Formats: sequence, C-alpha cells, structure tokens
Amino acid sequence: MKLADILGYQLDMTHCAALRCLNRHLAAETLRPADTTALLLAREQPGCDQTLLGRLLAGNRSVGMKVASRLETRGLLTRGAGRDRRSKGLFITAQGEDALTAVLRRHEAAEQLLAKHLDIGEREQLLGLLGKVQRAVDEEEADLRQDTANSEPTGQTSQQTSHTAAA
Repeated sequence: MKLADILGYQLDMTHCAALRCLNRHLAAETLRPADTTALLLAREQPGCDQTLLGRLLAGNRSVGMKVASRLETRGLLTRGAGRDRRSKGLFITAQGEDALTAVLRRHEAAEQLLAKHLDIGEREQLLGLLGKVQRAVDEEEADLRQDTANSEPTGQTSQQTSHTAAA
C-alpha cells in the first residue's frame, strides 16, 4: 500500500492544506476558524448549546464553552434560554452577524482556491463523498458509545465503576 492509497492520510493532508490556506486568508481577521464555526452554528440553529458546538469543533462541551465564552466577551454571541432549564442556548448578536459577514468574504476566497480545479459537479460530489466518510465514522463512534454503555453495570457510570474498583 502506498501513501497515495491511504484514505485517512489523504484526508489528513488535505485537511492540513485547507487550514493553511484558510489561515493565510484570515490572517488579518481577529476571528479564528472555530469562532466562525460557532457564529455560523448560532445563526443556522439559534438556541443551540455548547455541547453541540463542542462536538462540531471535534472536541467536547468544554471546548464549546471556551469558544462561546470568548465570543460572548466580544459581544458576538449571547447566551439565553436553551432546550431545557439546565442548558443555555447560543444566539448570534447583530455585531456577531457583522463580524461573520466580514470573515465569510475572506473565507469564500479560500474556498474558491480549494476548489480551483473542480467544476461545480465535482465540488458537489466531493462534499457528498466527504459526508459519507464522516457518516461512517459517526456510526462507528455511536456503536462504540453503545457498546460502552452496554458493558457498564446497571446504574453505574464508567467513572463510578472505576472509583468502586479503586476503593
């Protein structure tokens, strides 16, 4: 097998190249790619929570919380009523909309460069294929979570189980 034939390697190299391109185009901006993701999510799904944001940033709730807090401090996001009494929803502000509009102009330039050698059909096909790869990984991770949940003693979490074993 050659490196050129390893899907994961090619995806990783393409991801790194895309980030380098995006970072060059956004160098003059104060918003980071994670900030752009958060603002887009709050615009597309008003009231979404930090947990979802963290997942979209390939992290966890604490990652989402850090990004949301940074944007809230800058007046680009607000926290309001969430899906239940315990959660807080994220909402984009007018200032956030303005900042997002400005950064998306530069983001579009990076997108055009990334798709420079693709026609419209190929770009759509690539996005569809990448979605299939992501779906396969999501399904595997869901199965792993289910297997973990099924292997824990009833009524105990893995953390409780490890504390019990250590005692």
